[in-house]
Amino acid sequence: ATEADLDKLAAACDPATFGMNQLDVLDESYRKAGKLDKTDFALNLDIVGNGLLQAVHSALFDWEDNPRGIKAELYKLNVYGPGSFFKAHKDTPRGDDMFGSLVLNFPIKHEGGALVLRHDGREVIHDASAAAYTDPNQVSWVAFYSDVEHEVLPVQSGYRITLTYN
Repeated sequence: ATEADLDKLAAACDPATFGMNQLDVLDESYRKAGKLDKTDFALNLDIVGNGLLQAVHSALFDWEDNPRGIKAELYKLNVYGPGSFFKAHKDTPRGDDMFGSLVLNFPIKHEGGALVLRHDGREVIHDASAAAYTDPNQVSWVAFYSDVEHEVLPVQSGYRITLTYN
């Protein structure tokens, strides 16, 4: 995508909200990003057929613990442009059977915007911008449980574009 294409995508987005006490809240001092709900864009991506959902299942579970598998429901597309961020938080479950999130990061060059995950005193940093420079044809992904605190560090330049699944 060209920079002009990405600018148009960002302009088409609504301000991103976040869940708090079962409500959707808009507060750009806590989260500044754009979003498109799943009904507002078309996607031709089969995460079951391409093996991604199986890889996520294998990363999160032993087969003995969960032999039935998992499903992922597309939630939204997020666009983090320069100055965008999301302060540390835990996800608000969007359904009774939601146990975590899957985030796909498009391989678009940008600076900043790392996803920091924290749980039980451990911290893991997923830097999709580094992955975009390493292999511009490879979508990176991260999956985590709902009780994992996470934040998106500020984007310095370019766009961090993600698909989020529950």
